[in-house]
Amino acid sequence: MIGQDALEVEREKLAILRVLSSFDRPVGSKIISRRLKSEFGIGLSERAIRYHLKLMDEQGLTSKVSGRAGRIITTHGLEELNDAIVIDKIGFVIDRIEVLAFKTTFDPLQMEGMVPANISLIPEKSLKAALKAMAPAFKAGLGVSEKVALASRGEAIGDTIVPRGYFGLATVCSIIVNGSLLKTGVPMDSRFGGLLQIREHKPWRFTDLVEYAGSSLDPSEVFIAGRRTNITGVTKDGNGKILANFREVPAVCLPLVNEVIERLSRAGVKGVVLIGEPGESVCGIPVSPNKAGILLYGGLNPVAMAVEAGIEVKSKAMSSVLDFKELKSFWDIV
Repeated sequence: MIGQDALEVEREKLAILRVLSSFDRPVGSKIISRRLKSEFGIGLSERAIRYHLKLMDEQGLTSKVSGRAGRIITTHGLEELNDAIVIDKIGFVIDRIEVLAFKTTFDPLQMEGMVPANISLIPEKSLKAALKAMAPAFKAGLGVSEKVALASRGEAIGDTIVPRGYFGLATVCSIIVNGSLLKTGVPMDSRFGGLLQIREHKPWRFTDLVEYAGSSLDPSEVFIAGRRTNITGVTKDGNGKILANFREVPAVCLPLVNEVIERLSRAGVKGVVLIGEPGESVCGIPVSPNKAGILLYGGLNPVAMAVEAGIEVKSKAMSSVLDFKELKSFWDIV
């Protein structure tokens, strides 16, 4: 059994890796110490951090650039960060949904406020091809919105610093619906993310489902990485599999839900696939008598289509919130 001290050391190590991964340049112990305190509530002296870094250098997780310049995270370090201990990841998905819904302040009437976003990293050499591959998905309305943000290496996009060799692309996340309903007092239960089979241009059934509660992995990231989608088929002949999310709302709130979704639609947020009747199953998923099911498109559907085209894109679903004013039409960057 792993001791408490060992777990604490592991958390400190992972926190240092998270700090290093947010920079596109070498970072020293002084900056790391400040970021650990402000972002993770971890109080480590510069001396303690240098000790950690020395061990991490030996493990190949970090690399010392120079005594003054500091460290950078290595490829192995990024892999270690992605495979972080399960105890730090359990419940991440549902917790992240709730946090981003709370942070969403978008006003569809004023067309301003903060919107939840997914962040994707696209190799610089592949940007043109990736945007071309995504275009049919945006044209077919398979995303949440046509609004996106594009950032170059070294620039910040949300809480992500775009690393060397990449462009960062932000797409609107379906949690914008959660946040908009939350602001009007309507509770939304986020239950599943999965692959929705489309048959003859209509939603038919879920072929794969991942329950958000207690999940340590985001369903969209899993299905994209496993190349399980067939969005290309949907855009060509109306048959395939797309990323979708299943939510529930109290049936008594349906009039207000429809009103909010209509306002979002007029503002260009059209990620709602369908709204079921009270107690009516939706695409094979049973719904309790006092609830109504809602299907939402996954915001990463266009990005998944680029991956289907063979482009290696790294995506982080539900990454952060962005100011709506920072977004522009996808068609303005193609």
